Amino acid sequence: MSEYVEARYAKLVLREARLANEDTASKLVNGLLRDLGSLQRPNSARAQAVTSIRLLALSLDQPHVLHVREWEAAYQAAEAWCQNAYH
Repeated sequence: MSEYVEARYAKLVLREARLANEDTASKLVNGLLRDLGSLQRPNSARAQAVTSIRLLALSLDQPHVLHVREWEAAYQAAEAWCQNAYH
């Protein structure tokens, strides 16, 4: 999968997960991490996105807590990765 397609995939999954209930969101985010873990490419934008998504996954393990910062950080990192991969 190209770097751009992988980054767009991450953005789409994050968008869908944010609209889902907590349990489904956690499953989607953890599934995304598994998918992204299978393709290790040395790219700082990708590494930052994966780190932010991992932090989001950890925060989703704490039910009934607002995860606004984590969602925003993960989505912004995925957006930066997507922009980096496009150019």
